[in-house]
Amino acid sequence: MFKILQKVKKFKIPVLLFSMLFLICLFSQQNAPLPHTRNISSQNASSPLQASVTYNSGNILILDNHTFIDNILIMSFANVTIINSTIQGNVYIFNWGRLYLLQNSSITGNIVISDSSKLYIDNSTVGGTIECHDSSILDLLASYSVTTTIMNFGSTNLSITNSSIAQISDFGAGVIQIMNSTITTVILSEFSFSRTYINNSIILFIIDSAPPPNGIISPINFDFFGNVTPYETSERIINLTWIGWDNPIRNGYLNITFQILLDGQFYAEINGSGFIDHFSGSYQVNITTTGLHNVSVVSIDSNGNNFTYTIFIEIIEYPTFPWLLFWIIVVVIAGIIIIAAIFIHSQQKRGYHSSLSTIFKKELADSKIKILIFVIIAAVPGILLFFIFNMISRRGGPLSIDSIRSLVNMVFSLFLYYFGLVFSIMFGAGTVVNAKRDGSLSWFLSKPVRRWEFLWGKIFAYLVIIVLIMTSLSVSFVLGSISFINPIYIPDLVSMGGYILIIGLSALIPLTAIVILCSSAFRKVGLTIFIPIMLLIAIPPLVSFLPIITRHEWPLLLSFSYYYEQLGSFWVFKGGGLFGSMGTTFGAMFGMEITSLNISPIQIILILYSITIICFVLATYFVQKKDIP
Repeated sequence: MFKILQKVKKFKIPVLLFSMLFLICLFSQQNAPLPHTRNISSQNASSPLQASVTYNSGNILILDNHTFIDNILIMSFANVTIINSTIQGNVYIFNWGRLYLLQNSSITGNIVISDSSKLYIDNSTVGGTIECHDSSILDLLASYSVTTTIMNFGSTNLSITNSSIAQISDFGAGVIQIMNSTITTVILSEFSFSRTYINNSIILFIIDSAPPPNGIISPINFDFFGNVTPYETSERIINLTWIGWDNPIRNGYLNITFQILLDGQFYAEINGSGFIDHFSGSYQVNITTTGLHNVSVVSIDSNGNNFTYTIFIEIIEYPTFPWLLFWIIVVVIAGIIIIAAIFIHSQQKRGYHSSLSTIFKKELADSKIKILIFVIIAAVPGILLFFIFNMISRRGGPLSIDSIRSLVNMVFSLFLYYFGLVFSIMFGAGTVVNAKRDGSLSWFLSKPVRRWEFLWGKIFAYLVIIVLIMTSLSVSFVLGSISFINPIYIPDLVSMGGYILIIGLSALIPLTAIVILCSSAFRKVGLTIFIPIMLLIAIPPLVSFLPIITRHEWPLLLSFSYYYEQLGSFWVFKGGGLFGSMGTTFGAMFGMEITSLNISPIQIILILYSITIICFVLATYFVQKKDIP
């Protein structure tokens, strides 16, 4: 006996848990509600159902002249069908419930429908009010009740066919279709934005206070958070497109007029009437002055109700390229070169020997294949854009100057990132260090060649190559785009090509100068290759997030790409670039105010060419002073 007790003791805890679970199940079974009746046709018709009946699941069929005294709640996907019965209370349908009232059934109370539920009434009557909320559905077919009032407070899909009711009051934004019916009063309130269609029906009174809605489709601009912001453009002719409609539309005829306002002043009027569902309009608005402007579309219906939609357009003006100053500078530089050549030639007649021109010519001759390849590569972006613009224009007609500026700026930025990296490595990285390593520098210096002449002969050759490459690039951009824009924007396009040339020179020359300095200062090629990779690939993404920490954009001055991105934003396309605006964009996401860096294009160019001069001077110093192995 003792051994048996010991064994039972081991199962003490499991036995207690099982006993508790059994008691809980027994208690739940005793207090469980009775299941809903799925078919109550066998119930005595003289005894009404209990008050406040709730149906929350399944398919329920009620027929054979039943009478409900109090309220009925239909919810949670329950489908209730009532045939030839009477409900004396109110009916509430929500949470995707369904009620089908069929074959001479009647509800003497009110009906409230909401939460994407559905009410279908066929050959039955409702004595009270039907309130529609949210995205509910109401279908009324062959029903006649002079006391029925339907009120829409949501985005209800309401259909009334072959019926007669007292009133419809709309305060929502759904779709109302009235066909072959008679309605005493239809009230469209000032808050009504529903699409109301009345076809072959008799409406004794229509109280129409509903505004005829409209919406501008383009031009429109959104910020990072989806808010509408002023649309910025350099175009003077704005293609305004919109859509509008009216409530109600009787027998398929839309009666509506649109007025266009520019800065609050009347600009044009368009008749949008016709046998149409809605009107899609388009009109060209000519804005002659720069700055912020507002353009409004006012829709006016036959009752004088109106609705106004307004957008803001900021007309920006990119600077015209100073061709006169440009050619003056070109002539001055050419004159200096000619005078220097004449002076050196005259000195050579007096016994002074200079190898500068010899090294310059030799560098160009040795690199002629590379020069040809790079010049052709520089023309490829413009050729690619030609085919892209051709495909776009076939589908949508002439391109806007803003679209061309945006695509050109994006392709140009990518070109400078990767092409600048390859060019500086292939030409600048081995300027001195390779000559030291293979002994050619020692050989040159054993001749009557000055060290600075060896360096500057190569520098002048590289400058000529950079000018040829950037000229090819800018010309390809202009020629690849000129066939796809309105002729009035051709001067803008040519100016953009001129600025692309200046930006390209201002980017490649300083970068090449930095690489030449590294080639003169270091003894290994790896370091001279590492520097441009850091300047163009590694540093810009890292520096771009520093403004979030400092709450100021001054760290961007440490990024080489920031400078030519800013020049592109000033001269090619506003808001262009990537790393220069990344930190500010992410800061705005977190509600940070970051102080912008106000720096002009002239200041940027002075900074870049100051870096160029300093690098060339230091490179000359290292070549002059360092021992040549």
